[in-house]
Amino acid sequence: NKPLKCPAMVVAQAGQEKKEVVLVANAPPLDYSFKELCSCLELETEEPRSGLKPRSEREKEAGEAHAESVASPTSKAKENEPKMRVVVRKVTTSVKLNNNMLESVAGLPQTLEFRLPNPLLNLQWLDLSFNQLVTVEADLLRFYNLKALYMHGNCISRLSAVDRLRKLPKLISLTMNGNPIESAKIYRVYVMGALPSLRSLDHSTITDDEANNASVWFQGHLIRVKKKKEEMALQALDA
Repeated sequence: NKPLKCPAMVVAQAGQEKKEVVLVANAPPLDYSFKELCSCLELETEEPRSGLKPRSEREKEAGEAHAESVASPTSKAKENEPKMRVVVRKVTTSVKLNNNMLESVAGLPQTLEFRLPNPLLNLQWLDLSFNQLVTVEADLLRFYNLKALYMHGNCISRLSAVDRLRKLPKLISLTMNGNPIESAKIYRVYVMGALPSLRSLDHSTITDDEANNASVWFQGHLIRVKKKKEEMALQALDA
């Protein structure tokens, strides 16, 4: 991805003005795939296949690099002349936890903080495919900026679990195939209707016609469900 250029920042340094331009670029995904993980807590001790070092080590190295660049300027500029320093800040926005044995994502936000700066804000792509997850948990919904979520090949058996993903307002790509819910005849139309912001489901682009039809069907579905509940309540009173 092309780095994003931030406005130049002026920082006071030893009586001089020091101009600093910060470029933001995507770092490689933090990869914990095929690690036989049973709990998210293991991320604190297990080394990833790729990705950044633990935050404590990165912060130490960043401090040393910053000190070196200040002490050894690359140009022989005059002492009173402002110096320009370009800093590339890499941010990890993707995490791979696929092909493990996770039954829950409880504690995932806290353990990712050990590896990533501000994961609740920065995480945009998460692969949880081929685990043993049975539902959509509250900790997963804390990643407010998540855009792509892979959950195929798990053990989710209730379509209503999909409804919880509405709390991820930026989610545009989702996979749920390979879960027991896929066997339901209304599976695809239900997921599209419950999550109208989706643009892709199970690696298949959602067309405008599909989205419109799913929206109409889902509104009718909600009405039917409400009516059925009311009828059941009346029957319970008559019994």
